[in-house]
Amino acid sequence: MPIKQLKWPHFGERDPHKKISHLVVHCFAFPIKKNLKLWDKLGVGPHYMIDNKGNVSQFVGENRVAWHAGKSFWRGNTGLNATSIGIELYSPSFGQKPYPKVQLDAFVKLATKIIKKYHIRPENVVGHSDIAPSRKLDPNVAFPWEEMAERGIGLWPKKQAKRKSLKRTKTLLKEIGYDVADERAALLAFMRHFMPERVPVDHASIDKMEGNLPKFIAKIGKKDKDLRQMLENVAVLYAHQR
Repeated sequence: MPIKQLKWPHFGERDPHKKISHLVVHCFAFPIKKNLKLWDKLGVGPHYMIDNKGNVSQFVGENRVAWHAGKSFWRGNTGLNATSIGIELYSPSFGQKPYPKVQLDAFVKLATKIIKKYHIRPENVVGHSDIAPSRKLDPNVAFPWEEMAERGIGLWPKKQAKRKSLKRTKTLLKEIGYDVADERAALLAFMRHFMPERVPVDHASIDKMEGNLPKFIAKIGKKDKDLRQMLENVAVLYAHQR
């Protein structure tokens, strides 16, 4: 796979005592040149970027820390910049319309290589929204997590949990790996990942999420059987990974 190497000035040195154990998937919507200027201004950037034609660029060497995750949490781990590889996908719709096949194929090739190289566990292949649910939406509802799991990247429940749990929604989200300080945001991040068809497009929009989120969550209710079943399915699946 041809990879264009860029001389990106924003990175840190890795702590030799912290192994690479996470792969974080992102997306951005600004035109690429505009977005690069923004990243440069903010002093951030991923390890890799894949445009919507499947072209791959490397910003930061895997042996260095890329500033892509920000304040983050997953399954008890914080500050995931130190333990992750970050891949950005260019999506003019900000992940609200399907990603092109050529882009996803390039992602699969790159992600597969990274996962094998660092022995990254499938439950630690996550979206930015999963690790920062109160402030991030990407890679958003159009990223095909189920397809990716079928291609060996990440996890997707194939079976329904046999036993009904009496655990609260917040407890199940925490067991899966989410930061539940903001339960509503964590629940929406979960749905964006595992039940994207249930997240209306306007609720996947940054400028509308804050005002609409409380009403949207209120509509879900505690008696939403499909949501409850998926929460239990995923919680059981992730529990088996420990």
